[in-house]
Amino acid sequence: MSTLEKIRNKPVLLVGIIVLALLAFILGDFLTSGRTYFGHPTTVAKAGAATVEYQDYQNRLSQAGDQYRSQGREVSSDVLSQNVIQGLLAEELLKNEYSDLGLVVTDDELTEAMTGTNQHPAAAQMIMYISQQLNLPEASPAAVYDAMQNPAKYGLPTQVADQLRQAWTATEQQVEQNILQNKFNALLQGLYTYNKVDAKAFYDDNATTRTVAYVSADASSIADADVDFTEADIKNYWNNHKQNYRLDEPLTEISYIYMPIEPSQQDRMAAQQTVENAIAGLRSSEGTDAVANNTKFNVNTTKNALRAIRDNRLKDSIAANEVGYAFLYSRNNDTYTIVKILDRNMGIDSLNISMLQAAPSVDMDSLAAAINAAKAPFADFNTDEIQGRDSVWVNLEAENIQSDLRDKLANAPVGQAFVNTETVQGQDYSVIYRVNNRKAAVPFYEYATIEYTVDPSQETLAELTSNLRTFISNNSSAEEFAANAGDAGYSVLTDQVGASSTGIGNARDSRKFVKWAVENKKGKVSPMLQDDRQSYLMAIAVIDKYEDYLPYTSPAVNTQLRTQALNDKKAAALYDKYNKKGDDMATYAQIFGKEIEHGNVNILSPALLTVGLNEAALHGAIAAAEQGKMVGPLKGNRGVLVFEVEAINSENRPFVEADYGTRFNQTYGITRTQNPLRLLIGKNKVDNRSLNFIQGVEE
Repeated sequence: MSTLEKIRNKPVLLVGIIVLALLAFILGDFLTSGRTYFGHPTTVAKAGAATVEYQDYQNRLSQAGDQYRSQGREVSSDVLSQNVIQGLLAEELLKNEYSDLGLVVTDDELTEAMTGTNQHPAAAQMIMYISQQLNLPEASPAAVYDAMQNPAKYGLPTQVADQLRQAWTATEQQVEQNILQNKFNALLQGLYTYNKVDAKAFYDDNATTRTVAYVSADASSIADADVDFTEADIKNYWNNHKQNYRLDEPLTEISYIYMPIEPSQQDRMAAQQTVENAIAGLRSSEGTDAVANNTKFNVNTTKNALRAIRDNRLKDSIAANEVGYAFLYSRNNDTYTIVKILDRNMGIDSLNISMLQAAPSVDMDSLAAAINAAKAPFADFNTDEIQGRDSVWVNLEAENIQSDLRDKLANAPVGQAFVNTETVQGQDYSVIYRVNNRKAAVPFYEYATIEYTVDPSQETLAELTSNLRTFISNNSSAEEFAANAGDAGYSVLTDQVGASSTGIGNARDSRKFVKWAVENKKGKVSPMLQDDRQSYLMAIAVIDKYEDYLPYTSPAVNTQLRTQALNDKKAAALYDKYNKKGDDMATYAQIFGKEIEHGNVNILSPALLTVGLNEAALHGAIAAAEQGKMVGPLKGNRGVLVFEVEAINSENRPFVEADYGTRFNQTYGITRTQNPLRLLIGKNKVDNRSLNFIQGVEE
């Protein structure tokens, strides 16, 4: 009570405490989220003046997910989200370009594209689809537009008209964007086109092959120990090729442990006993009752003619055993497959029939009599009210054929049409059938396929998680993490992740772990991590943080750089050793201790003779060399080369500037870029903030 009284008597102190508490709250939220009180809390990504806002991102993500699902395709939500962000960024950047260039689509252009004689393919597809769905008398823009504006005329509810207007508007927007993009591409193509030098160079590169005599000395001829090679050489090589390692966004270098949650040996032994008990129970009980109360057994029942079973081993096993017999059919890793034979009967699997349906106003009995009298194909009787089909092969044992119809088709006289009437929800439906051909009955087997997958037990999961937590607790720095993982029985992997990364390595649904890595400091080790599917455990250590370039010290590039730098230094040593040591090819062949080789060189080929790949400087030297004159030695990436151009063959192709200029534009034109987003971004970087909108890892 005395404490409260002191606070009341000192209001300045009270205000100070409140202010400090509020400030701590604000700073705490800022440090954890970074987007609530500062910046733009609804911006998912930004590049230059283009932004992607959260609501647009969510809408597009939902649309993209629906589209994939409708196509029966599965895609990672993390991959999909980053694809959506890139697509929206590209759209916004293009809109800015259109605005800066004054590109617009006029009403007349859009009307022509939607309803004119030169209709846009997207509009034509929309018109055709809607016309078919509504059974319109013709597939035309006018008919669809009329149905959209006057739904009552076509017997359509108002909500259908609303859906039509939405589809029309969406197609208009798509067509408008396509027209704008075509205009933009046309401008780009006009800006980036060939000149005479380009056309001639393209001709020379494509049509010209040079036959050369050559001899080379490879870096492998020098032992590593004979070269004074240090980390400084790797750094210098990296500096000379620095642009190859430029980053589009900051990256975090991590090492991580990825441990699939798999059954233990004890789990597998217990599962094997469970399966053996299930087989014994299935053999001694009716149907699949023996596994009905165990949800880990997945049961599917199939009925097939014996000759229709494609798996010969399964067919032979079923034919050789009695009804009620159960057996282990296969074991694939941790999945067991049991088969039990449930029933056997004779049935007709090949029946050729004709079918005819008609409007309620048609007298089906009279029509059947007319068909029998004419002995004609059912299709001959087709009208607006009658639809007949001929020569349809059916399997009478199929589950979707009702038993009374099955009996009628099995026993009906061949060639005699009859009317079959069924009542569905109080309404009679009649169909005329005729059996054209009926093959003899064959054996049918009904059998159950029962799958059992071995899962890790709770004891196994507890042991795995306990061991990993103990390792993390004992190795709380990135250095200890990497140094001691092997002794603890763990393999350490490395990766580089950033805000646009869809995950860590091949670990599914791991983007929230990317968030942890990006948001934590160098040297930090994560808590034990587990995916939502409980399929793996993970732990992460932050090795380093990179802003503008991937450094030569990164494990991702260091090994490759070390090899390249060492070969480069050996090549320089070979050049110093052999430069000006001979005047002709024969002398250099003797010095190198090799035979003179001959080969053809085309500058477009990535491989140079037997020298290797990506030897651009040597390629260029050969292209520029005079015929009959020895050149070299020249230093390459991993050795030295001496050569002489013996012949230049253009295969008698005439040089036509316009032809080769057009081909140059088609091959190297600016619209052929592999990454249009990179082109639109230019020197800007993508500020991807999407990690702010996913739930992170609880420490």
